[in-house]
Amino acid sequence: MGPHRRLTLLRHGKAHPAVDGEDPIRTLTKRGVRQAEEMGRRLRERGWIPDLVVASPAVRTWATAEIVARACGLGARSLRRAEALYGAAPATIWKIATASDPEARHVLICGHNPGLSELASRFGPRPEARRLGTGALASAVWDRGGWDEIDPEDAVRCDSEQPEEEPPGRTPRAQD
Repeated sequence: MGPHRRLTLLRHGKAHPAVDGEDPIRTLTKRGVRQAEEMGRRLRERGWIPDLVVASPAVRTWATAEIVARACGLGARSLRRAEALYGAAPATIWKIATASDPEARHVLICGHNPGLSELASRFGPRPEARRLGTGALASAVWDRGGWDEIDPEDAVRCDSEQPEEEPPGRTPRAQD
C-alpha cells in the first residue's frame, strides 16, 4: 500500500518578466512549458498522480498546473484555483493544502516562492533547506493520519526534483 498522505509542492515554470508591474498575468516561456511537461511526466512515471491539483490564479501557475494535470491524465474537475495561494506564506499554503479535500490522498499545490521553498524546508523530522527553482517540486509523504492530524515536520520522507536545464545540444534563448 502506498503512503497515507502525499503533498507535492510545485513551483510554476519559467515565466516572462513582468511588464508595468503586471505580475499576475505573466505567461510561461517555452522553457517554462517544457519544465511543466517534464515534471508532469516525472510524476506520472513515479506513480505520484495527484487526486487534486490546487493552483494560484496567476497565469503562469494555472498554465503549469494544467500542463501537469494533463500529463497525469487528470480532468478539469481535479483542478482548483485558490486565490490565497498567490504570494502565500508557508502557513497559508499548508492550510490550503490540508483543507482542500479530506478524501484526497495526494494533493499537489502549484504556486510561488518564497512560500513554497519555505514550507518544503520544514518537511521531515530533520528539516533541511529546499530551494525550489522554476518548475521544481518537493513531494512529502506521511504514513499516518488525516490532513487535519499531520504537521509538515511529521513527514517521513521528502523527495525534491528539479527539471533538467536544457536538452543536450540546445542553447536557451533570452525569451525562454
